[in-house]
Amino acid sequence: MQKRYFWLGGVVLVIIIVIAGLTYISNFASTVNPPHQAAGPVTATATLSDSASGLRTFQIVPAQTTASYSVYENLILQNKPNNDAVGSTHSVQGSFRISTSPKPLVTAMNITVDLRTLQSDSPMRDRYVQRNSLQTDSYPYATFVSTGTQGLPASYSDGQNVHFQLIGNMTMHGKTNKAVFDVQGKVAGSTITGTATSTIYMTDYGIQPPNLANIAISQNKVVVTITFTAKES
Repeated sequence: MQKRYFWLGGVVLVIIIVIAGLTYISNFASTVNPPHQAAGPVTATATLSDSASGLRTFQIVPAQTTASYSVYENLILQNKPNNDAVGSTHSVQGSFRISTSPKPLVTAMNITVDLRTLQSDSPMRDRYVQRNSLQTDSYPYATFVSTGTQGLPASYSDGQNVHFQLIGNMTMHGKTNKAVFDVQGKVAGSTITGTATSTIYMTDYGIQPPNLANIAISQNKVVVTITFTAKES
């Protein structure tokens, strides 16, 4: 099946977001994946000293940051067997700390996405997702808190593009699971820009993908993307 991007979530990302578009009305559903075993939360294996040298704090810039989701759907009644449901929001808050020397370090990532603000190309879908799937009256936010990284380079130069994995815990719809974001980005002076992507599953967060009379069915898998800008604070 095709891979598509979902919200969030989620980030640097996070977020997030989640995080929404997880189920649809009968006109906006898609293809369910086989059962998926949820990954439990992870615990940080190392703690960074507050006195660690070279650490700089960056804040997410919401106006220049987008958290989005993408879900593959099969709308048989509309003759759209290969449709993508995509929703997004700029309501992303968060911060993290980095060091670029003597070796790159990314830590203390904490991102929050307001799921109530997610919008797709269908207001009807958005209302259904918020009320019935994400239940945003009870669970308005998706969060991501980092616990570690993998694949950072041994050294870094200003303006250099890097590719690494950010590991942490994502909380949405009252459940917390391990999440791994694939991150590409760069530091240019006091600004960081990049994209973070993760794949999550609806059932991991207590949401069953719909299969409505075999005419509108949704995939369990959701892709969350955060395209972000952060400024040093």
